[in-house]
Amino acid sequence: MRSTQTFSGLFLAILLAVAPGLKAGEETTVQAGLGLASKYVFRGVEKAAASTQAELALARDGFRGSLWANQPFKPGGGRDLNLGAAYSSPVAECLVIEVKATQYWTNGGPAGETRHSFDSGLTVSLVPIKGFTPSLAYFHDFRLRADTTLGGLAYSVPLTGLGTFLDLNFFAGCTAGENWRPDSTGRPRRDGYGYWGAEANLPYSLGYLVPHATLVTGLHYTNTKGRSATNGPFGLSGGQNFWLTLGVNLDF
Repeated sequence: MRSTQTFSGLFLAILLAVAPGLKAGEETTVQAGLGLASKYVFRGVEKAAASTQAELALARDGFRGSLWANQPFKPGGGRDLNLGAAYSSPVAECLVIEVKATQYWTNGGPAGETRHSFDSGLTVSLVPIKGFTPSLAYFHDFRLRADTTLGGLAYSVPLTGLGTFLDLNFFAGCTAGENWRPDSTGRPRRDGYGYWGAEANLPYSLGYLVPHATLVTGLHYTNTKGRSATNGPFGLSGGQNFWLTLGVNLDF
């Protein structure tokens, strides 16, 4: 309980520190997305097989709110609903900080699976260096008492002939939790594991057919080491995962 209060105070202090740097914007943007995924993988662990995914997001003046859902085609877990809020702002010429909080709800999984949790975190990103954008993130889940550290390196490849670009992202992280199964009876389930991976996303404007529409195709890969199927977070697998995504985003 004391560690939770300490992190809550740190989270609030960071938010108050970066808020004065907010620059007034002129527009509120709304984005709606609907897509298909051959797998649903969260922090290196496969949560569901083939699924539909949907998101609704609202952004203004550095603030962003989102509602995201995953619905598997087959029963057996992985039906998730996430409500998130984030604020990002430059704090120096070469540094951007984002503070984020997310509430998770899970339904349809096996007995004892965590039905809800809440985490918040901080992401620090540098401005692109020769096209590469490095980042470092930290998240704490208050209910699972889990800490996640994640490093990333993003790069965009211009595809002039197609009038678009290829977004590449490489990442590596580690997660350690003190109670991965708070809804289960018995002793707390403690476990930690590492994961790494890469993804490539190709957006393509469909404006000539549907105004403000973008088709996004994605290839994703993760490799997880050290996760315990008994004590770690629920999931179908924790080893290697490769999956495809295809979706349409509408921006207003």
